[in-house]
Amino acid sequence: MESEFRLLLPPVLKQCAAGRWGLFEQSDHIEESKYLYWPEADRLKSMAREIRSIRQDFGQTDPLVERFLDYCSLRGANVPGEPKLARLLLDEVECELSAP
Repeated sequence: MESEFRLLLPPVLKQCAAGRWGLFEQSDHIEESKYLYWPEADRLKSMAREIRSIRQDFGQTDPLVERFLDYCSLRGANVPGEPKLARLLLDEVECELSAP
């Protein structure tokens, strides 16, 4: 499941960074959120929560999953929009993947 999460994360982040909303759940409280249905984003969030739950049972964490879920939890007037958050996380992910 972690491998699938790592494969799915970059393309979904790229779509979000390009302007698609719904990944970080910032718009879940507004009426328009029902038009933002995004199955891949929903799958990614579901996998992240499941990975967290399984790892917690063993006293472990997955840093990438935790970072993603932290981004999903950001709320407030001073939080950047979803495309900017996606770009920030994508930069972190790409940097991590390119490190030796």
